[in-house]
Amino acid sequence: MKSRLVFRHDGHEIIAVIEGPEAWVKHFSDQIGLGLDSGWMMELTHGEGKDPMGPSSDEPILPGPPPDPSRIPAVIREIGSFDPTQNSDATSPPDLDENELKIFISEMPEPQIPPDSISMDPLTEEWLRLVMAIVITEHGLSSLTPQKIADLLSERTALDEIAVSLALKRLWASGKVDRILTDSGHEYAPSPSWIQVYRD
Repeated sequence: MKSRLVFRHDGHEIIAVIEGPEAWVKHFSDQIGLGLDSGWMMELTHGEGKDPMGPSSDEPILPGPPPDPSRIPAVIREIGSFDPTQNSDATSPPDLDENELKIFISEMPEPQIPPDSISMDPLTEEWLRLVMAIVITEHGLSSLTPQKIADLLSERTALDEIAVSLALKRLWASGKVDRILTDSGHEYAPSPSWIQVYRD
């Protein structure tokens, strides 16, 4: 049994905190003139009269049904047994139908040069931007070699692999494409902001 009086410093209000069994708290609060109209009662976590072996209110109650570990699939592998090359074909990009894409590009009108372009060869730059945007957006490839781009443009322009490679190096120097070193040589990936004009 214990009682505690706490005095607040702002004014003459007195706060009385009474702790103990429920019957005793009700009796004592009535004796000193404090009823439920003057305050409130709440159950303490470790109050007397509770079964010490019963469930504790300190335990968090989670919403929903209890978790069932048996429904979680177990993936067990021996250390060193994982093969990162397994099923690599499932994540590889789709094959590019070059002949179909050549026909599609050959039927396209010549790309328009932006009026604010400061490129040394703006028409070549627009052809490269158009082809890379189509390949990235429609076929899911992330990069192309200069030879592949030259082949795709062979029906529409006179650009060969050397001309395309030089143009891509200028674009790489200006930050419009990224250069990637692969087993077969250099490939180029366009900056998303550079090809955004053809995505909109």
